[in-house]
Amino acid sequence: MKRVVLVLALAAAPALVAEEDATRTTADGVYTTEQSERGQESYKATCAGCHALDYYQGPAMKPWDGAPLFDLYDVMATTMPQNNPGSLKRREYLDLLAYILSLNDMPAGKEELPVAPDALKKIVIKWRTKP
Repeated sequence: MKRVVLVLALAAAPALVAEEDATRTTADGVYTTEQSERGQESYKATCAGCHALDYYQGPAMKPWDGAPLFDLYDVMATTMPQNNPGSLKRREYLDLLAYILSLNDMPAGKEELPVAPDALKKIVIKWRTKP
């Protein structure tokens, strides 16, 4: 009987790992409306002086299609703002990222973007075309 339980447990283990490693996309609602609103305020205070909104929309963002969300976060966090790269708090960069997703018609969800880099790496940017 113990062997049967062990065999069943081992057989289920890959399914649990696969579920844990499941990748989400930006079409799955990976940020909240509130987070995006905070990002909009940060944009006005930090980004608007150098970047017009269209810098973050449409064709400018399309090359990120299929990339992990962490990649876009990393570029933002290590190169922006141009006059003081990396000077914002981690949460501020995530809020800005949520705002960028909202500008590109990515749906909001019930949870904020995750803080952990490994979790951001499991979210893939999925380009959304307006209906």
